[in-house]
Amino acid sequence: MKNIITALLMTLTLTPAANAGSAPSDTIVIAHLCDPQIGFGPKGIDDDLDALRTEIANVNAAKVDLVAIAGDMVNRMDSTSIARFLEAAEAFEAPVVMTPGNHDIAEPCTAAGLAKYRAAFGPDFTERDLGSHVLVAFNSLLYRGGPADEVAEQKALVADALTRAKAAGKPVILLCHVPPFEAEIDEADEYFNLPTAIRRDLIQQFYDGGVRIWLAGHTHKTHRNNYGGITILNGENTSKNFDGRPRGFRLLKIAPDSSFTWEFVPNVASAE
Repeated sequence: MKNIITALLMTLTLTPAANAGSAPSDTIVIAHLCDPQIGFGPKGIDDDLDALRTEIANVNAAKVDLVAIAGDMVNRMDSTSIARFLEAAEAFEAPVVMTPGNHDIAEPCTAAGLAKYRAAFGPDFTERDLGSHVLVAFNSLLYRGGPADEVAEQKALVADALTRAKAAGKPVILLCHVPPFEAEIDEADEYFNLPTAIRRDLIQQFYDGGVRIWLAGHTHKTHRNNYGGITILNGENTSKNFDGRPRGFRLLKIAPDSSFTWEFVPNVASAE
């Protein structure tokens, strides 16, 4: 029997800014954004940018502690798309952590692709202490292939971060682009998941290292999966969803005991 429980999505929908000030002071509030991917939406790059600006306004109104963008900031890594995304993203009021998607770095990863991403968006590995928890953002594309030295360094960075968090007694929140699986742990290798050859061992390593929440993007579908003691979350996108869900983002509120809520905020302008 497969040891997997796929939970129903939390469908609570918030009006923009409804969450502001509602979380206890010791609760971590993270805006979980998936695939802004400007230039991918059905109405073009200007519409995607308008949607991103609306999302940024709603994130700012929610007074979050951190913005976590789960990859694919742009649809194409051309200078215009990069510049326009970064210009819009300057309006975020909270710290922003980004992780690379497969539209930000073409697969398989190359040294040139990694260098271009880092020059545009910064490091593809980030470790951030959030007080009661630690956020570890890593390049999931390197788990699907890339230069041997980069793959080895990424694995070492992740392992070291988990070791430090565990020594400090702090649970870990992961952020990356590609989830370990889309629907079932034993599903075949395909575009939307990590390889079966590493999937179970990786989840075990992460759980042993204190990971309890894994934020991802990439699927353009909203999923909440639980496996091996880790909750894996794929939220709605800013650009285009493949499952009929409206555009928007998720507010992740994490209590010190790691209990959490994951609430949908639609991509509509505030009435204020």
